[in-house]
Amino acid sequence: MPRPSKKSSTRNLTLLYIASLSTVALLSILGQALVQSILLQQTVNAKVIGSANRQQILSWQLREAVLALRLGTTANDQTQQVKEIRRIVEEWSVADRELQTTIAQLQAMGVDRAKIQQRVDALTPAHERIHRAAEAFLNETSVPRSATKGRKRVAQVRDNAGYLREIRDAGKEFADGINQLILTYNQQTQSGLVQLRYIEYGLLGLMLLVLLLEGILVFRPAVEKIHQTLNKLAIALEETQETAQKLAAEQAQSERLLLNILPAPIAMRLKQNPQNQEAHIADGFSEVTVLFADIVGFTELSRRISPQQLVSRLNRIFSMFDQLAEHHGLEKIKTIGDAYMVVGGLPNPRADHAVAIAEMALDIQRAIVEFNQETGETFAIRMGINTGAVVAGVIGLKKFIYDLWGDTVNIASRMESHGIPGGIQLTEATYELLKDFYHFEPRGIIEIKGRGEMMTYWLKGKRQ
Repeated sequence: MPRPSKKSSTRNLTLLYIASLSTVALLSILGQALVQSILLQQTVNAKVIGSANRQQILSWQLREAVLALRLGTTANDQTQQVKEIRRIVEEWSVADRELQTTIAQLQAMGVDRAKIQQRVDALTPAHERIHRAAEAFLNETSVPRSATKGRKRVAQVRDNAGYLREIRDAGKEFADGINQLILTYNQQTQSGLVQLRYIEYGLLGLMLLVLLLEGILVFRPAVEKIHQTLNKLAIALEETQETAQKLAAEQAQSERLLLNILPAPIAMRLKQNPQNQEAHIADGFSEVTVLFADIVGFTELSRRISPQQLVSRLNRIFSMFDQLAEHHGLEKIKTIGDAYMVVGGLPNPRADHAVAIAEMALDIQRAIVEFNQETGETFAIRMGINTGAVVAGVIGLKKFIYDLWGDTVNIASRMESHGIPGGIQLTEATYELLKDFYHFEPRGIIEIKGRGEMMTYWLKGKRQ
């Protein structure tokens, strides 16, 4: 079964989200419609109750007017009460029309008002009795005042006492019916409020259900996708950091390797201009001191021990030389077979370059003695030293090498090759720089290839 694509999953989540929002909106609209409908019904109910209260009040006023009319002793009082009864009856008719109109509105709204209609129908007999008795009484007493004497009018009112009793009794019955109608409407109103509360609770429950389903069907998958994306980003970030660490470690290793073959200032210059690798680095130094050292007897040793042992011994000796060079602040140039080349005064010029080379040469003699004692070998170191001007630079495009050129280098090499095992031979130029600090033994004049005769000296030790 094929797995859904990421685009399809996103589209499904979007559709579910839109559907859930539409459902919530529809429920909100439906709830508002139901609430407004119930509120409209409550408004009409309030109008019915208001009309009924008005009729109830008019019924009480009518009864009071009838009682006052019967108790009146003067024609003037009775005339005023008749007018009051006429006014009440007119207002009664208006209130009755309003009540019937409001009830008709409820029925037009489709509301089941059977019980209320039953209460209204129960009021009809009392209402008709009051209306008939009031009309008959008013008709009997409607003779103009000028045509009726005071005593005769009082007698006329007393003759119509039956109508007044009918109005009083029917009014009481009507007031009781109105009370029942108001009570019924109040009950209906309370029922509507309860219904409204149930609708609100139901809509709230439906909306909570929709939101719950939305959280389960929409947001939960979306959150899971976000978590998956964040996990992938975290993994990618971790891999990136690991790659950056590996690159940093490799770069550091490359720099260490570069520093093993090049002086630090030269390596820095190459790093600062990596794009122009063909640019040559060459510097001239007016005065440096060069030392060549060769291990005497090493070639014979190679015939007696294995290559692995031979390389191990050579590495140990040259490692000692490297430590001595670093200790004295000198720059190792290279090794050629069992020969070692070191220089003082470059790439950073220094005034005591000859002293530093002399100190290293004497330390090499002491170190090889200790090495022979530890290993039982009989190695001797033949060394040559010269001071003068050189040219230093980097050659090669991929395999760099830092080297020195000039007569100073060649003569230093001749000092070593024309020397004796365990001896440190140096030229007169170096002797002049060191004669006040060290003990020397003149060797005399020797023939140097390419240079002719030269005066040389043996370095014996440092002055106390």
